[in-house]
Amino acid sequence: MNYLLNKNRIYLIFLTKIFIGSLSSQTQDDLKQFLDTYDKIKTDQEVNEIVKKGIDSENTKNEGPVKLLIKPGDISKYYNEKLNSIKSDLKDLNNILNYTDSVPPLKSFGYNFFSKRDSVNYIDNDLVTDDYILGFGDEIIFSVWGQVQQYERKIIERDGTVYIDNVGLLYLGGKKLSNAKNYAFDRFSKVYSTLKSKPQLSYFNMSLGTLKRINVIIAGHAQFPGNYVVSPSISIINLLIKAGGVSSTGTLRKILINRNNTYVDSIDLYPLLSGNGYIRDLNLKNNDVVVIPPKGSSISITGAIRNPGYYEIKNDNVYSLIDYAGSFEKDAGSTVYIYNKANSNKVIYDNDFASIFPANEDSIVVPFLNYETKYLNISIDNKPLTKIPWVENLSYELIFSIAGVNVENIEQIELVRRISDDNYEFYILQNYESGSFSFLPQDHITINLIKSNNRLSTVIVKGSVNSPGEYALTSGNESLLSVIKRSGGLKASANISSVEVRRDSLKLGSFDGSIILSHGDTVFARPYNGIVKVEGEVHNPISMQWFKERTIKDYIDLAGGLTASGDKKHIVYIYSYGEAVKVRRNSRLKVQPNSKIIISKKKSEINNQNITVLQQASSVITSLITLAILANSTSN
Repeated sequence: MNYLLNKNRIYLIFLTKIFIGSLSSQTQDDLKQFLDTYDKIKTDQEVNEIVKKGIDSENTKNEGPVKLLIKPGDISKYYNEKLNSIKSDLKDLNNILNYTDSVPPLKSFGYNFFSKRDSVNYIDNDLVTDDYILGFGDEIIFSVWGQVQQYERKIIERDGTVYIDNVGLLYLGGKKLSNAKNYAFDRFSKVYSTLKSKPQLSYFNMSLGTLKRINVIIAGHAQFPGNYVVSPSISIINLLIKAGGVSSTGTLRKILINRNNTYVDSIDLYPLLSGNGYIRDLNLKNNDVVVIPPKGSSISITGAIRNPGYYEIKNDNVYSLIDYAGSFEKDAGSTVYIYNKANSNKVIYDNDFASIFPANEDSIVVPFLNYETKYLNISIDNKPLTKIPWVENLSYELIFSIAGVNVENIEQIELVRRISDDNYEFYILQNYESGSFSFLPQDHITINLIKSNNRLSTVIVKGSVNSPGEYALTSGNESLLSVIKRSGGLKASANISSVEVRRDSLKLGSFDGSIILSHGDTVFARPYNGIVKVEGEVHNPISMQWFKERTIKDYIDLAGGLTASGDKKHIVYIYSYGEAVKVRRNSRLKVQPNSKIIISKKKSEINNQNITVLQQASSVITSLITLAILANSTSN
């Protein structure tokens, strides 16, 4: 045991001596490499210790929980691995896209009409016609006015009757509304003779109030089949919407109405869904059954068609199917192709559309017209290329008009024409003011304009000036002060030292306005704000009001004075126009508004690099001692 302890001590002394001996000769990089190696050894030892404690805790569970240490570096490593995994997945998806079809899949026509069932609002206002059949639950309103008056609201009983005071029992059930009105008028006329007197002295009206409700069953391929309690005036479309619409396996071409075990009607929804027609009104009765059979035969329509998709057919010709699909696109041809499983493919011309009836699983393809684009390429003074449509007998005048070129500004026109793949012809065009030339598609025309040396140089003046705007420079060396005077001078809220000249990404200033302006400069006269800023090593960096009599020392004192690290020999004063000068604390320099005072920090007397090396050396020695203790404890 003592032998191991002495061995560790000797090892520690040996390492310390080597380190101290080589410290002066090692570079900073060598020292960093040594520290990194040591940190790795120490980290491995800590991990082994944690694992050992975990194993011991499994064997002795009553000794308490194990604290598992997770370093921030481990968390970063985990998320970097996850990010790399996501990148790999995205790369795989991009590779898969190369094998997918660029044409979107076709959808069956018409079924999306019912896809927004929960957001569809409609008003059931119970409109009825004269052939409406009265029955149990209907509310009837009787009105008599004039010489006599009577008002009654009655609901038809199960036996089809209503009782009216002074009139008696009326049998209305099973009657059409028009017949019931005539019947009621006759009965009321027997009591009130003035209803039929000459002249008529009393008047009669019979109308419907609240209508009865009927039971209608939706059966077959509906999204939500079942029994629905509805108004007898409800349309078949609204009823289907209540049921969620027709499922994708159901037909839209032959919806059946069953009444008393007999099919009394069928409805084709395609005219309504395509916008090319309507469906007739249908009066549903109590206990009617709306049956939606399975989808029938269908075909596909693709190509230059407005609504490509799968369409159910019911003895339809090509013309009607094209009509249901929204008709041709503007760049469609006048023929269609029909492909079928029997390989008896057909080309159908427009005059045969009405006589051709596609069969189940046929495909109708409407080809796009392949237009050849004909144009001329025009380049003006090496500006971006312009393409204009080519037409027969294209004139110079039309070309110049489209390109926006004044013929008086043209110096020369060049034309390059491609004869074959590697053969070109070059022309210098003459007489373009009044002559003509036979241009061909794909010709490349280069228009060189006369270079003008008379372009005026301008600057923009903004801010606190009396007449802001754009001003042309009168000479190549016009000063800022001259332009300011031409713009009406500065307002009272600004002075020449606060004027800023912006040139590209630069900001320039001048104490007396003598700076020479260049084309494109922007002159911005900043308003006078009467502020002086004190920054850097003061106790209270602050922006304070400017007073003419205050000195640099006054402003520093008002900012709380210099801190312990403030260097009174390194004070910088920055004028409002950007010029910086080094001053002393007691300088008599006149402080201007919009200026800034910056106090620098004292330099450390000890070389920072030496401090860093000494700190690292101390850290390494401490770590070596720790390593020796760990080694000693491990051997124990």
